[in-house]
Amino acid sequence: MTADTRAWVKAFRRALELAAGEPVLSTWRNDLKAFPRGCCELASQTLVRYLMEHDEKLFPYVIGMDWRVNAQDYGHVIVALNGDYIDLTLDQFDGYDDWVVAEPVESGGQIAAFMQMVRGQGGTLSTRELTFAGIPDQAWKLYDWLKTTADSLLPATGQPCSPPQLVSMEILKEYRGWTLNGPSDNIGHAPEKKKQKKMTHTGTITECYQPREVRLRETGTWWVSECGLRFRKSTGAAVASGVWSANRLDLKSIREIPSED
Repeated sequence: MTADTRAWVKAFRRALELAAGEPVLSTWRNDLKAFPRGCCELASQTLVRYLMEHDEKLFPYVIGMDWRVNAQDYGHVIVALNGDYIDLTLDQFDGYDDWVVAEPVESGGQIAAFMQMVRGQGGTLSTRELTFAGIPDQAWKLYDWLKTTADSLLPATGQPCSPPQLVSMEILKEYRGWTLNGPSDNIGHAPEKKKQKKMTHTGTITECYQPREVRLRETGTWWVSECGLRFRKSTGAAVASGVWSANRLDLKSIREIPSED
């Protein structure tokens, strides 16, 4: 794992810790209040998205584990990336005091031991779909907060630092004037615009694997939606995301809006 990737992972874990007490995220208070306990799916899915947005050459994926002990079902979710395991919430389990930034798959470390325990209980391991569907309410709003906060913990050197003193208040101000019409209308949301430019085309975008039609305008590099989402003209991928982003514009769906003249 590169130093940059390690820094991104550390910053994102710290953002998750801060989220547990953030007033603007009251919608997810019940999901985050006991972090890291019960947060493995949420943490892993959002981390995958965060890493892919920072480097389109990264292809992390999610591994789910399920096992049963004394008629009780258990589960856990981690991330795998380039021959490493990443476990943001391993410290929720008794006997595991630390979460794991990176552990080589073949190292026989803490995560490998945990997986062996799962197998020993007759459990199963499988890859999971990359989706926010398991996160309640407007998952993209929660993700945006986590991303913004994690990025604020990364100084120019790329190494995590102590959180800025008023990071929560800064995030809160960003959301005060927004109206959310869909699960991710705030992804890549442009700052307050002085004048709305004319939309000239329509197209279909996919968010959280759900398609919807939007109005668009064309620039030299992007297709831009009314709510400020930007998509690469070459691939349709959303700005700051990888080529295989689930948040994208179907270039074949683009149609010019007929003139009213």
